[in-house]
Amino acid sequence: VIFSWFVSGKRYINMRNTLQIVLKEELRHLAIVTRDRLGLTQREMAKLFEISESSYSDIETGKSICGSLTTVLLLGLQPNPGTFIQQAIKS
Repeated sequence: VIFSWFVSGKRYINMRNTLQIVLKEELRHLAIVTRDRLGLTQREMAKLFEISESSYSDIETGKSICGSLTTVLLLGLQPNPGTFIQQAIKS
């Protein structure tokens, strides 16, 4: 089944779009929960990730998705990053 993603361009694009939508929502939720757990403001989270406050706000509101580095840093703040990855795959 996975191989068919690569064989059929249309299937690959559909799967890619679906994964982007799921990851965007999962990372948005993770950012909010993490910030709350750490007791930080959006400004403090943005500073931690070295991004603008508006970029961080866009992540929490779902206007944009985390970049690769921000995703890695966000996962690094988790007690067990593997759990998030396993749950995201099951979604």
